Amino acid sequence: MKKLYLLLFFLFWQQTGYLQDSLRLQYKGYVKNLQTMVFPGSNTVLLENLVHHRLDINWNISRSLTMITGIRNRIFTGNLKALNPDFVSQLQNSSDDFFPLSILWYNKGHSAIHTTFDRLFIEWNKEKWNIRIGRQRINWGINLAFNPNDIFNAYNFLDFDYEERPGVDAARVQYYYGSFSGLDLVIKGSDSLRGSAAALKWFFNTGGYDFQIIGGFSQSDYTMGAGWAGNIKNVGWKGEMTYFIPVDKKVQNKTFVFTTGVDYTFGSGWYIYSGYLFSEKSITGQQNILFRQSRLSARNLYPYEHNFLTQLSYQVSPIVSLSGAFIYSIHEEHPLVINPVVRINLSDRWDLDIIGQHFLPLAKSSKQEDVSLIFLRIKMSY
Repeated sequence: MKKLYLLLFFLFWQQTGYLQDSLRLQYKGYVKNLQTMVFPGSNTVLLENLVHHRLDINWNISRSLTMITGIRNRIFTGNLKALNPDFVSQLQNSSDDFFPLSILWYNKGHSAIHTTFDRLFIEWNKEKWNIRIGRQRINWGINLAFNPNDIFNAYNFLDFDYEERPGVDAARVQYYYGSFSGLDLVIKGSDSLRGSAAALKWFFNTGGYDFQIIGGFSQSDYTMGAGWAGNIKNVGWKGEMTYFIPVDKKVQNKTFVFTTGVDYTFGSGWYIYSGYLFSEKSITGQQNILFRQSRLSARNLYPYEHNFLTQLSYQVSPIVSLSGAFIYSIHEEHPLVINPVVRINLSDRWDLDIIGQHFLPLAKSSKQEDVSLIFLRIKMSY
């Protein structure tokens, strides 16, 4: 039955495409091919190929009413998929929310075909009001990396292949009482207490800084937090903090997550960012960041408690850029992540990326092995 609904939806958009002028339809998307090679610290090499098609459709129903749809179609092949026993559950958990808007068309051995609607909402705009209902991206994060204020849509910093970030099934009401000031209320649907969420954000600008204060309920926790963004002379400075208090008083698992960072752009084309993440009571383990299909929470953004991130980038030419990220965590194994990236703009529609992710413990006594990943991605936009 779910396959029938999705097929009917595809046919609907196919027919409405012929009425693009009268219905004011706008669309864009891309097709990507991502080749992954994993070297898990032995003589073994694991391979995965991902063909990723995306289609974004905006239907301007009237001047104030718009319908937005985002569709992801992905084809997975390779032994990396076959060796992950939690592949299906991770895929479904990261794709669906309250409404089941995804389907696994095929799953056998080394291959899988999956479709999901990660955007499907109605938006109404009127003067100082903005209302959205449906699956949408709710981004409350301010900092460049690691966002504890992003209680509805936390994401894995190392998941570079999902630029749009996951959506959430929610109703959102925004009211602006100034150019940079307002209220943002979000209520997330769920059939259980653990999956539900409701929170209010108050944002404003004073003294040249943007501030926000959040409070509410998120996945069995009362949450309260704050964030800021501004500049110290020519240096950008951002930060966020959130305190999670379990609703169940029997659960002794209060958690405080704090992050801050500074960034600076040099005249020579260099850009540098340096940040710190404190994640109290994190779930330690490399597997939490290696599997990009799993969905994280703002409570647990990284497997270690104290983390330092440095990111560098340089525009070599108008079509070539280099960047690299380094994440060091204070832990008995002294884990380090090295993430170099080469980006080449082949043409107006074509891009080529070469990406590496190297996970290694610096401690000689560590039982963890080095794990290296190499990605080759080509993207065609339309």
